[in-house]
Amino acid sequence: MAANSRRTAPRLAVYGLATTLLTVGVVASAFTLHDHFYTGCVLLSQSGVAMMILANMGLLLMILLGKLLVRIFLGQLRAIEVERLYEQGWIAVTETCLALAILRDEFDAATLTLFVFLLFCKLFHWMLADRVSFMEQQTHLTALFFVRISALSVLLFSVDCLMLSYAVGNTKRYGATMMVVFGFEYALLLARFLATCAKFVLNAIELVRGGEWEDKQALLFYVELAYDLARLVVYLFFFAAVMAYYGPPIHILRDLYITARSFYNRCRDWVRYRKAMQNMHLRYPTVSQDDLDAMSDTTCIICRDEMTGPSQEQADIWNNERRAGLAQNLSGDTPKRLP
Repeated sequence: MAANSRRTAPRLAVYGLATTLLTVGVVASAFTLHDHFYTGCVLLSQSGVAMMILANMGLLLMILLGKLLVRIFLGQLRAIEVERLYEQGWIAVTETCLALAILRDEFDAATLTLFVFLLFCKLFHWMLADRVSFMEQQTHLTALFFVRISALSVLLFSVDCLMLSYAVGNTKRYGATMMVVFGFEYALLLARFLATCAKFVLNAIELVRGGEWEDKQALLFYVELAYDLARLVVYLFFFAAVMAYYGPPIHILRDLYITARSFYNRCRDWVRYRKAMQNMHLRYPTVSQDDLDAMSDTTCIICRDEMTGPSQEQADIWNNERRAGLAQNLSGDTPKRLP
């Protein structure tokens, strides 16, 4: 990662110097020809070359701001994080361009600015998700890591809510415009952000506990289930809105299908899990702690943890209920005797 930064730094410096000189040149030329500020701005706005140079300058400032924010909130990026940013960036650019093609008649400089800012926000959402996933590989993290992640989370949440509110207000005021696409994108970002924050909290709790947390995987499953549901709702609303005004948005059919299938599979897995747990309690007898003490090996063949059982009296009660066919609400770590 450090070597890659050293290679890109000279190119960025040359690009920045050239862009700055060109920007200073066109601005100085415009205000030399016109004494008034307004007429100079009109000249710049009517020149295609000048607008391209100014847009390039805006892109340079956005890159520098991004590098500054990365340094403040994330520090040094890992090589795998940079690789994922490139992969996800190209996919995001392609998908957003296809979405904007639906409303191509409304494409202008303001839309281009919103598009670049949207991609800028997506990059930081991806980096935040990668850092939260990185927590699962660590046994100890500094307080600075948590402060940085918390501060970045507050910033991203504020931006997502602000832009989503602006898109919704603009749509209510002017109807279905280009802002429908951006509202849809920021709604997806907000759903992803909430899922990432939930994972961050779960990972932090596991680190505080200092060991494996048995309930974590179940909670992560519910987080992913809620995230898929939120994405599905957003996709359906966007599909209905665009369908009503512009025709079928073909570019999201694949994502809509994948999201719906993922949500269906998770619901099916949850139902199967509940049935399996209930059938396990009814099918196999409960083992007491006395029975476990008499065994030479008390390691669970499924989770590979040491098993601890209830008292003999409690085990007898549960086994009687099992033989009577009564429903039992037992925890998943209740030891069972397999045939």
